[in-house]
Amino acid sequence: MKTPTFTIEYPFELRHNPHLESLEKQVSTWIDDYKCLPESLKKRYRKSNFGKFTTSFFPAANAEQSTIIGRWILAAFAFDDLYGSNSLENLRLQCQKVIDILEGKATEFENEIFEAFGTVRKEILSAVTENWMKRFVAHHQFWFEGMEEETIYSYNDKVSYPSLEEYKIIREKVSGGRTLCDFLEVISGFIMPDEIFSHPAIFRIRQLVTLMLSWFNDIHSVPWELERGEATNLVLVIKNENSCTMEEAYDKAIEIHDDDLAEFIRIKENLPDFGRYNEQVRKYIDHAELLLKGQEIWYFGGTERYTSAEK
Repeated sequence: MKTPTFTIEYPFELRHNPHLESLEKQVSTWIDDYKCLPESLKKRYRKSNFGKFTTSFFPAANAEQSTIIGRWILAAFAFDDLYGSNSLENLRLQCQKVIDILEGKATEFENEIFEAFGTVRKEILSAVTENWMKRFVAHHQFWFEGMEEETIYSYNDKVSYPSLEEYKIIREKVSGGRTLCDFLEVISGFIMPDEIFSHPAIFRIRQLVTLMLSWFNDIHSVPWELERGEATNLVLVIKNENSCTMEEAYDKAIEIHDDDLAEFIRIKENLPDFGRYNEQVRKYIDHAELLLKGQEIWYFGGTERYTSAEK
């Protein structure tokens, strides 16, 4: 299908991570080492530029942080691609394996994907608190809930669509955005105490980041997801619910994204007083802006993951 012409730009700083080249080489090695993946998927991964994903989304990450997050990014995409279309029973089984690994309950790994999650846990423990790790695990559970709910609509003989409101709930989960927001704490040097993490303004900032990541991805991946038989895409859900043209669905999806962006900016410009944490909260939001801006680098010339056909 022909994709309508549109532009989504974030009014934030663009920064470049100096560790891109070395991380891309490391990711390429990891892909080669993933014996559990079919060669066709490895071929697509080599064009996906997950190293650029990591360094674009987290441009301020140092070499060690870039490696940890890059390892997680590859494992997360591989887990979704390998198990996301499985039966619900098997998907739940595989999800629980990851949770057990992140909680330190499992030390033997079935394949390279699970081993990568275990390595991420080991490498990041010294940089975080016990409460951060509990949230990190909980956010994986949130992600997996979304994957399970997604199977109701996608990967079936006949694709069905959720309502727009149902979809917004599923998409927030399945995006994995909460986990990316966890990594922002590590990069910004601000592991949030519970009273900051649970504050309504901070919760909404993180939620809006997650949603904007989701909408941006959906808007740019429609042909690819149609080809895969996926129903969980904002544009496709809008088109189905409103019985409108594809162009009208794109326009509505962009409007939803832009409304979230406007709210994000309003909250940022009217933050409550966090006392001694004011500077750290602002720094965290600065890094959230870098992440959002980094999407443009990866999607526009940075990856071939969402091309509509394998080459």
